[in-house]
Amino acid sequence: MKNAMILATAAFGLLLAGFAAAEEVREVEWMDLMPEEEQTAWDEASKNVDHSGYASAEEFQSWETVGEFDGQKIRIPGFVVPVETDGEGKLRTFFLVPYFGACIHVPPPPANQIIYGRLEEPIEMVNIWDAFYMEGTLNIEEVSNETADSAYTMAVDSLELYSD
Repeated sequence: MKNAMILATAAFGLLLAGFAAAEEVREVEWMDLMPEEEQTAWDEASKNVDHSGYASAEEFQSWETVGEFDGQKIRIPGFVVPVETDGEGKLRTFFLVPYFGACIHVPPPPANQIIYGRLEEPIEMVNIWDAFYMEGTLNIEEVSNETADSAYTMAVDSLELYSD
């Protein structure tokens, strides 16, 4: 009886540890979302970008994703580009981008460097000049509109100001 009780307690402990590990949030960097061979191609393409404003830059596009992130809870820093608000002007959906001005910058980042965020409950509009940490469940899903193309979406659990 005593051994059965010890085994039951140990099994329960392992079960709780499994649930805790399943809910663990992984902090990622933007380049983690791009396969290595695409990173190399983007580096090469970026060498020819002219920031003077006199020449039209070639856009590098990549929809290639990293499958291990599909369905994972992650946390990533970035800048908010509002897409949709509710009737009260609260933020409902947005793109998270790796650097300020990414969706108006020429050329824009590739689709696998933009995440389309969906908030279950709209929040007060944020300052687009501020950096944020976005946390939630990342999914491989393509979204395109007149603002940007995204290879990832996120069901956003939290959006908080970036701090070191």
